[in-house]
Amino acid sequence: MIGRSDLTNQRVALSISDPWDFGTECGTGPFTGTIARIDDEQFVVQLDHPISYRGRVLRIGVVRARHIGERIGSVRSRTLAANILLLPLSLAEMTPSADTQRGVSVVGSAERVM
Repeated sequence: MIGRSDLTNQRVALSISDPWDFGTECGTGPFTGTIARIDDEQFVVQLDHPISYRGRVLRIGVVRARHIGERIGSVRSRTLAANILLLPLSLAEMTPSADTQRGVSVVGSAERVM
């Protein structure tokens, strides 16, 4: 199990590589933020600045390791290839029952910011 205190409140930068039109409309990043929550399989990033994409204002990102066998804790020391779900929710609205269908799935990476 990853120690939650190890990554909570750490700064990260998200870069987006796919879908292509995301980069055309918003750029590829880096989009910086702070890790607000973490569990064994994902962490939630509160973005410093909302991203406006296709009429949605995206405020948080849920980051999961992209490759089998990869651990999200590896973001401590290197860039993590990631599947990211960007959501138009505030951190307070991000609950287990939150509606995530309005989110945008992207592929990219997460890297700790020193």
